Amino acid sequence: MSLIGNILSSVHPAEGASNGVLGIDIGSSSMKVVELQDRKGVITLVTYGEVQLGPYAGKQVGESVVLDPKQEQEALIDVIRESAVKARKAVFAMPLSSSFVTNVSIEADADADLAAMVRVEARKVIPASLSEVTLDWAEVDISKKEEKEESGRRNVLIAAIQNSALERFKVLMQFAGMQQPPTEIECFSTIRSLYNSAEPDVAIIDIGAVSSKLYIARKGLLMRMYRIRAGGAIATKRISEVLEVDFEKAEELKYTADKQEDNFADIRRAHHSSYDRAFREFNQVLREYEQKTDATFGTIYLSGGGALFPGVDAHLKEALDREVVLANPFTKVAYPAFMEDTMREIGPSFTVALGAAMRMFE
Repeated sequence: MSLIGNILSSVHPAEGASNGVLGIDIGSSSMKVVELQDRKGVITLVTYGEVQLGPYAGKQVGESVVLDPKQEQEALIDVIRESAVKARKAVFAMPLSSSFVTNVSIEADADADLAAMVRVEARKVIPASLSEVTLDWAEVDISKKEEKEESGRRNVLIAAIQNSALERFKVLMQFAGMQQPPTEIECFSTIRSLYNSAEPDVAIIDIGAVSSKLYIARKGLLMRMYRIRAGGAIATKRISEVLEVDFEKAEELKYTADKQEDNFADIRRAHHSSYDRAFREFNQVLREYEQKTDATFGTIYLSGGGALFPGVDAHLKEALDREVVLANPFTKVAYPAFMEDTMREIGPSFTVALGAAMRMFE
């Protein structure tokens, strides 16, 4: 099983792609799907959809929850039905919470067999027995600057998914009538949806419900990942505390507050304070990476549901002192012109689902 997804040369578009492929992204607060189809050589958007998971667990919309298998099945069937999905082939993006991804540098000659060395290294860095995970790895390119500093060493990307999680989601996909969907970790789906060969080095900040992630990719392969507890649900909780309102009202205010309203400054201050530490640490990781390599990041792509809060891109721009662009993965597919504004608006939150579906068209 390829967890990494062979981002540059993975699955050929032959089998199944012409009949439609569904990308599935199950987060901690919502579930999203994107269906794509090859129509005369053009990858085309068929449908998309999202359901909030809080209500399935008796919680509020926007809250982070852990669903039991029956609740998860109900949510998936609902989003498939409400989105009028027709595809029976899918790619599932495994949450990082059930995965492990890291880069390691291994001392090895150019002609050495890395396979055994990787397993030895994996035992050191993966916080679980190798018998409990499905392991994948790939050697990654390093920059000319790194090559000088790390002569005699080879950089390897290691990815692992808990076997229990794979089995759980296998049952979920079978319940939904999906045909043995391939699985990859969500970070690779995100990178695929935003990767552009004209821009070899890419930095993406993904804001989820309870965690925010920084992905640094070179030529479509993950080079660095940094994850910190900071997300949309945490920001909503902070707003509810500052304004002394319940979570549901705070979630509503987070997306509908008007700049002219008296409480807007309080909402923005509470929201931004939830990310100050994360953004500082992301900036440090970016600077350290640039110093170690020959890469420069003038622009940062911002994705995830948390990117939809008005002004979060400006806050990130100020914190990083770099240009920030809201991710729009739908630019990689065809769709009706009248949907342009909608695609741009929802784009950041559908990067994982769309990237997963695109795997079948590579």
